[in-house]
Amino acid sequence: MREIHDLSFDIDRFLEDAARAKQQLDIERWREELRPRALRLFAARTTKLQWTRALLKLVVRELHPDDLFSELIGNLDRVPRRRWPQVAALAVALRHSWRQHGLAQIVRSLHVPRQSAEDNAPSRHTKHSRRSARKSSPSKREGRKSRRTK
Repeated sequence: MREIHDLSFDIDRFLEDAARAKQQLDIERWREELRPRALRLFAARTTKLQWTRALLKLVVRELHPDDLFSELIGNLDRVPRRRWPQVAALAVALRHSWRQHGLAQIVRSLHVPRQSAEDNAPSRHTKHSRRSARKSSPSKREGRKSRRTK
């Protein structure tokens, strides 16, 4: 009985090894023969490919951006076509920005200005804009009147 069990175990191992060897041969054939032909055909058929939302989403998905991407860009389905280069650039920047040097390299290669007038201007996302600051602080006239009346 033990010999039958050992024999079946040997047959199972042999079949597993054969399946693994066939899988390895299929992978090698794909990489060495079929993949180059398939990609040449793909390249030939995509020569006139245009930027589409599907392509943009595919590129972004491949770059695996974190939650900051959604915070900065929002819903990709609502981003207008004119901002697609920004979307792609931001996804690449997020991918390479885990170290300061990586982000600096992206900034240089894309020729992104390092500082602009907008960087110094108050952001529209801040809690207090200039207009609200003027309303809340007393004007010079009001300050003079209050001093005179004292």
